[in-house]
Amino acid sequence: MSKLEKKVVVITGSTRGFGYSIAEEMLKKGAIVVISGRSQNSVDTALNALQADDARVAGIPCEVSDEGQVRALAEKSVEKFGQIDIWINNAGFSTAGGDVLDFLPEDAVATFMTNDLGAFHGAQAALGHMLPRGDGVLVNVYGAGSFLKPASPMGLYGMTKAWLTSFTRTLAKEIKGQGVQVIGFSPGMMLTEMLTQPTFIGSEEAGTGKNFGFVLRMLAKPPQAPAAKLVRLLENNKKHFVEYRMMKKWTPIFGLLKILWENITKTGAAPEVEIQYRDKYKWQK
Repeated sequence: MSKLEKKVVVITGSTRGFGYSIAEEMLKKGAIVVISGRSQNSVDTALNALQADDARVAGIPCEVSDEGQVRALAEKSVEKFGQIDIWINNAGFSTAGGDVLDFLPEDAVATFMTNDLGAFHGAQAALGHMLPRGDGVLVNVYGAGSFLKPASPMGLYGMTKAWLTSFTRTLAKEIKGQGVQVIGFSPGMMLTEMLTQPTFIGSEEAGTGKNFGFVLRMLAKPPQAPAAKLVRLLENNKKHFVEYRMMKKWTPIFGLLKILWENITKTGAAPEVEIQYRDKYKWQK
């Protein structure tokens, strides 16, 4: 029997992509899962695709940048299933790729509101139920920039993930000894819509996004792979605080060797990428 069986798991941003894959893996382990997304339609579509028993899965719309909606997600989850055992702050997005000074200021606000303030709201909502019980697991999903390396061309997204890492480490230190585990999980590059249907600031003629398809072929994995790893980590982890990276130092080397082998054997292909472009923000006088 899995350690996760009958555990109540709340996953933000889980109607598609990585969050949806986590939900699938959790259900395989016998967990009870609450998925969430920005709209009722996206939630309903995901619930139909999961085809799980109503006793084991629920869907609740939630805009994570809104504190009230996040607290409502927690309260409704407890009302339906009795408690929250695992909360995964997965909701996140990138408005575009490009040089950081070329973004609209509102891009920076929107990205921070979801990737950072959303996780802040989620941590408060989850820990409000976990800390009084002295039990539970909080997971924050890291990304490019989490370990303070330049994240171009996803620099704006990367800066929000650097904030998230600092927040996670600080929070883990502050609640140590109170029974709640904290995990910072970095899934690496994944073949989800955020990367296969990106927007770049600049133009195709200027070479913006020129090699993006090759980078994805070398480094990106289907979201099911990191989702399965996160679930195994949740099953086996005994530490109060742990950070895990799917992307290792040798990952690019193995990625290049994979491409070389695929070229020799005429197997494999670059992922389909649909890039859109938009003008730079005119920040210079």
